Amino acid sequence: MSVHELRRKPRAYAYVRVSTAEQAENLTSRKQQAADLAAYCAKNGFELVDVFDEPGLSGSDWNRPQFNRMIDLATGDDHPVDFIVATDMARIARDVEFSILMEGRLRRAGVTLRFVLQEFQPGHNGLLMKLVTSWQDQEYVIKAAFNTRRGLRGTAAEGFWPGGVVPLGYESRTAEVRSKKEKKKLFVNEAESEVVRLIFDLAERGFDGSPMGARAIAEHLNANGYTLRGRKFHNSNVADLLQRPHYLGRFPGSKVDELGNLLPEDEWIWVDCPQLISQEQFDRVAALRASRAPRVTPPHVVAGTTLLVGVARCGMSGCGCGMTIRTGKSGQYKYYACNSAVNRGASSCGCPKVRAEKLDALVTQAVAEEIFSEERLRPLLQKMLDTSDEARTRKLADLQRSEEQLDEARKRLSRIHDAIELGTMSARDADVRERLKNRRAEIDGLNATVASLRQQLDRGPTSITPAAVTRFGEVVRQRLIEGDSKARQKIVHAFVKTVRVGERIKIEGETDALAQGVAALARAQGSVPSFDRKWCGREDSNFHGLSPTTTSTLRVYQFRHDRTRGLSGQPKR
Repeated sequence: MSVHELRRKPRAYAYVRVSTAEQAENLTSRKQQAADLAAYCAKNGFELVDVFDEPGLSGSDWNRPQFNRMIDLATGDDHPVDFIVATDMARIARDVEFSILMEGRLRRAGVTLRFVLQEFQPGHNGLLMKLVTSWQDQEYVIKAAFNTRRGLRGTAAEGFWPGGVVPLGYESRTAEVRSKKEKKKLFVNEAESEVVRLIFDLAERGFDGSPMGARAIAEHLNANGYTLRGRKFHNSNVADLLQRPHYLGRFPGSKVDELGNLLPEDEWIWVDCPQLISQEQFDRVAALRASRAPRVTPPHVVAGTTLLVGVARCGMSGCGCGMTIRTGKSGQYKYYACNSAVNRGASSCGCPKVRAEKLDALVTQAVAEEIFSEERLRPLLQKMLDTSDEARTRKLADLQRSEEQLDEARKRLSRIHDAIELGTMSARDADVRERLKNRRAEIDGLNATVASLRQQLDRGPTSITPAAVTRFGEVVRQRLIEGDSKARQKIVHAFVKTVRVGERIKIEGETDALAQGVAALARAQGSVPSFDRKWCGREDSNFHGLSPTTTSTLRVYQFRHDRTRGLSGQPKR
């Protein structure tokens, strides 16, 4: 070793840390720590090589980027420093296990910890005092967290805002002052609340009756000058807004006990706040988003306007694949073709291609004639038109049962969310995703059932009448014949479950959506109802609206096909 190396000044890294974001923004504490560490190094003859500054992270956090980088450098093969200095042990860590592991690693690398405000003797006694000090620092964190959580639970139990980021649409204002401490509540921010309502309306209906996804909503808001308190909207923050419980008029002010354990939902402390969105719209949007999620429905099905995409299936024995759209003559013609035959070759399935416009016309004709003709529509809705005392008693019982089922369905959905939050279930699991989708669809269907039954029990001027039923049939038939592709697609998808294409074409449909459709038209006093969601999707239920869910064959066509004329056929009853 050279004389120069023997006379080299000891080298040191300095570590600065504050725990909270508020302290991190206030540089005073960090600057004071850095100044104290520089003075300590100068007094002890250390060369201060670098200062590692960690704003806003707890000493009990093992994943501190600046700290971990400092330890990796200090224990490197080039032995860059002899010391790591901090103002006290609590700056380094507030976790006994972490302290032991970290100090053992430094000791093996020949690096010593030194502190401005604390001094420990070398050897066993010094190590023992460090352990005691580390335990005391950890105990301080545990007690502080305990008291904080207890204070937040108390604040929430009294109906006040417990703190955190205020959701869009609200602002926190001082509602009471106690011993110079402000107690706040949430109030409506009128300008922001209009944006929240717009987001939910776009998610449910868009501009033309077609629901918009979170990404499309964000693009629309950004393009039209809306901001999220100065920031741009993105897919993620729009999706977060669409599931915030605050908009229903209450939110969980505390979900955990004083020790930080997640509590069951019936032990959460709920805080009331102004309601911005109705429970029914919130549930409808949740069900729509679940059914249109990319893992559930391919994006091209969600966005496409081809009438039978997602409905038409191969009817050949042993196949059952979905029908996909193919083109011919450089895009001049469109055909429905079995997906198996397209991907694996014609030998895998003998299902012939069918001209899209012919099959579309055949299906819309069947829906119009089998459901919406006046002579068929009124018998299907006869129970809705029955206003006898016996019918009213039956409907009241049905309404009570539906409301009980709705409450239970919401509890089941909540239990799934609790399990995901506790880590006993994963939202990435296909079975869990399917259960979430089914529960949301069930809630949406029950909401529609409750609304329909309430409408039928309403004796006022908007009660459902034979004239309303006739008007409903006229509106839907007109849209089936004259409407644009999106309008026709919505109606067909509301009532047609499957179109099976094989040697015969079999159209299967569900008719319970009629009850909710005519109720919606009566409520809207003549406007065109939206058929965006499939009201009757709860096939696992024994009760839906006025009668059990009915899946029936609307029509079977004898199928003939030749290469020059395409599809032709006659109904076969």
